[in-house]
Amino acid sequence: MNRFFNMDSTFWQFMSKIGDLLILNIIFIISCIPIVTIGASISALYHMCFKILRKESPYVWKIYWKTFKENFKQSTIIWLFSLVIIYFLGMDYYLLISQETTNLAIVRIVFWIIAGLLFSMFIYIFPIISHFKCTLGQALKNSLYMTLGHLPFSILLVFIFGGILYLTTVSPKTFASIFVLAITCGCSFTAYIACALINRLFKRYEPIEEE
Repeated sequence: MNRFFNMDSTFWQFMSKIGDLLILNIIFIISCIPIVTIGASISALYHMCFKILRKESPYVWKIYWKTFKENFKQSTIIWLFSLVIIYFLGMDYYLLISQETTNLAIVRIVFWIIAGLLFSMFIYIFPIISHFKCTLGQALKNSLYMTLGHLPFSILLVFIFGGILYLTTVSPKTFASIFVLAITCGCSFTAYIACALINRLFKRYEPIEEE
């Protein structure tokens, strides 16, 4: 019984982590409301998830907003640039599906390869910005390097995040369910899982980064 009430026990550490993630999710949703701040919010979200993962006992509110401000410029530029790319990819996709000719089969394959590459870079770049001190150009270069240099792992990440996005398009009911889940806890828990997967990869580069 004494072990149960011991705040250093595995149970209470787990509950503390769950509580931090729930609080983090609320802060993240609030900071995303202006839309233009979504990039900085994602960067701060990943930064906090890495801290929670590594048991650094972060002050969620304080450190989140500190990271939000520090990475605001880089993250916002990436976010706005990503929106432009998404727009053009969406236009290209619409044109491709409107043409049923088999002559465009190769073009469709190339389109999905490029889209997958860019999507993988998008997944990597915000954790990179939040975790390493680097310029915007270096962040883009490193996200491309990690995408190609760890291709099997990158494909896994694309399938995970792509699968979540796909589920939002299945039906209005599924979209509503995922939306409610995201509002309550889904964003921070998904980011935490992503950090758990990426963490081992990032550790390979931390000694180099420190030097």
